[in-house]
Parts: sequence; C-alpha cells; structure tokens
Amino acid sequence: MRGSLSAIIAVLFISSGVSAGDFRVLFEGHGDIVSYIYFKQNGDYFIDTELSANIETFAYKRFFFMVDLFKETHMGRKYRSNMVFDPTRAHWSFGLAGRLEFQKYFMEAQIHHDCFHDIDRWHDNSVYWNSLRLGFGNMKYLSKIKYHQPEPKADGLIWENGFDYHLIASFFAPRGMSFQKHHDYEFTMNTDFQYRLLRYKRIGIDLDSDNLWVLDKESELKRRHRLDLNFTIYGDKGAMMIYFRHWPYDNQSIRSRADHKWAFGIHLGF
Repeated sequence: MRGSLSAIIAVLFISSGVSAGDFRVLFEGHGDIVSYIYFKQNGDYFIDTELSANIETFAYKRFFFMVDLFKETHMGRKYRSNMVFDPTRAHWSFGLAGRLEFQKYFMEAQIHHDCFHDIDRWHDNSVYWNSLRLGFGNMKYLSKIKYHQPEPKADGLIWENGFDYHLIASFFAPRGMSFQKHHDYEFTMNTDFQYRLLRYKRIGIDLDSDNLWVLDKESELKRRHRLDLNFTIYGDKGAMMIYFRHWPYDNQSIRSRADHKWAFGIHLGF
C-alpha cells in the first residue's frame, strides 16, 4: 500500500514540473472544531465533539504534502448521577497526503489510520483500519478557501447558488489483524457536497450533504446520509456555523444514527 501511494504521489509531483525555486516550507494549518447535541438522548448518544486539522507542510509548485489529524469523542448521558456527561468512545485518525491543485480542481492521495476505542469500559470493542484513499474535488471545498470567503461587494441579500464537492474513495488493504480489526468495510466512497444558498454581508446560509457508501465483506451496499442546514458568520480568519443536522438514513456499522436522527450544533472552521 505504501508503495502504491509513493507511486501515485510521484506521478502527481512529476506532473507539476520541476524547479528548485518553487519549493516552499509552509506549516500552514486549517481545520474544524465541531460539537453537536442529539435531540434523542440515551447512554450512548448525547454530545459528539470533533477536532480536525490539516497541515500543509511543504509545497512544490502546485503539489502539497500534508499531515491530517482527527479526534472525535462520543458522549452518552448519565441518569441518576451528579455527572451528566459520560464519554464512552473515541475515534482517532491520522494520515499523510499529497495534493495536486489546479485552478478550479484538486486531486489527492492519502494513507490513513483510523481507530475507535472505548473509554473506561470493561470490555474492549476496539476497531481500527488502515486505508489508501484517492480523492477529487473543486478548490472552493478546501478549508483554506471555504472558511475564508470575502464579503460580497454587492449590497443587500445575494442568491449565491454555489455548489462545491469532494469525492474520496477508500481501499482497506492490506487485510489481516495487524492492519484491520473488527470492521466489515471492504471499500467506501465519501461524496460530500456544499450548496451555498444565500449571503448577506458576513452572514451566509448553506446546505452540507455528507454521504458514505460502504461495500462490506458480504458484498452488500450499506450507506449513511447526513444533511446540515448551516447559518454561517464569516470572520477575518475563519467562520462560525450554527446548524441543524439530520441523518435521513444510516445502516452502516460504525456509529450508526439510525435511531438518533436529529442534532443541533456549533462549528468553527479556520
């Protein structure tokens, strides 16, 4: 898998041209802080919190080498207790990526490790995987652009009608306990979309659609669909979103929201 990623990155690197004067040391970070509370609550579903960061370390012309980090905490609700919050499970993810940027679009290749671990529980239900990821999207979907939209020059309410997207395919290989544990994913495809509806000065309204398509070990198609209605305030260095979240369908095996379909949250992007 590492050899495959190296070959892909080499192709992207060579296609960007070669000139030592175009090499840059960046260490520029962008990311998200997300927290949401479920309308329907129990011992496993109360508040989820996500922290993610994407660090552009080096660049050569249009090619960027990056480090990705992600941390998610799942909290249930305690009843008949002085402590309402009960962290039950955590998800860690980190990876290395290469991205080739064009004027309107980008291509990327990643190696990612994801793991899920119970917190203060008697039984170990850990899940982890390693995957090779290939992605494609338009530039406005990237955090460094999406959360840094300039204030419109036109006065009054504007119908933006902007559509951005990111598609990423994940291959779970190699197999074996050292690389994959306690999950039924064989192949996944994430199709993520943002539709920017309205804009008034620093305030925007948009829809986010996050869709996961899973081909499991039994060759059955499972899926998860999520829809966010965002009310966004754009600042000088990032954006804040207040949103309503809905999962209309979720029958895949990892943190399914089939019975917990609605949430309300706050999202900071930078």
